[in-house]
Amino acid sequence: MRIEWRSLLAVFLLTVIGAAVANPAAAETKRIFAIPPTQWDNATSTERPAQIFSPSDLGNLTGGIVFGLSPSGVNDRLPTPTPGVEWGDLPFANEYPGDVRYFWVRFDAIRDPGNAAGDCVGASSYVVFLFRNRALFRVSWRLLPDKDCPSPRAAAEDIYARYLTIDRSVSLATHYHAGKAEAVEITDPNADDLVPYRWANRQRR
Repeated sequence: MRIEWRSLLAVFLLTVIGAAVANPAAAETKRIFAIPPTQWDNATSTERPAQIFSPSDLGNLTGGIVFGLSPSGVNDRLPTPTPGVEWGDLPFANEYPGDVRYFWVRFDAIRDPGNAAGDCVGASSYVVFLFRNRALFRVSWRLLPDKDCPSPRAAAEDIYARYLTIDRSVSLATHYHAGKAEAVEITDPNADDLVPYRWANRQRR
């Protein structure tokens, strides 16, 4: 007996829909992230950003923090600067090759990144500023769960969505899991060999 593919597709869809109705918990909502629009040439072989972005666009989201700033330059732009942030006093970020240094602040000590303040983030969550050659090349939000916030995923997605609005020629935005934690990072696209490195969620030094 011949069965048309349309009939099989209809049966499949009814099965999936029926399962979702019977078990609503199994139907997971997936967030759609908006990225900057692009333009293609007539042959659709090359693309370019539909809007020209600059470091000032990034600074508008970060309270003036842009790649290339010195540790003291970043610190001066925080709502509550940390005393004594100097290159020679910064600890080494051992997960990177070469001389990469960092300092960190509590999550609630920086400018509110989008709607994340409305979502739980965990009391121990923090933000790391990473430097090479005395210049900022990455900002890393590290959201840690706790008993009051078993999953900071919604907050991480809010931060990630905020920085996806900037074209990759100015800032690279990534969101990934680091054990039970959520990590969101923006990286200078000129960081070259350091771009692929990620936080491994080991204890801070």
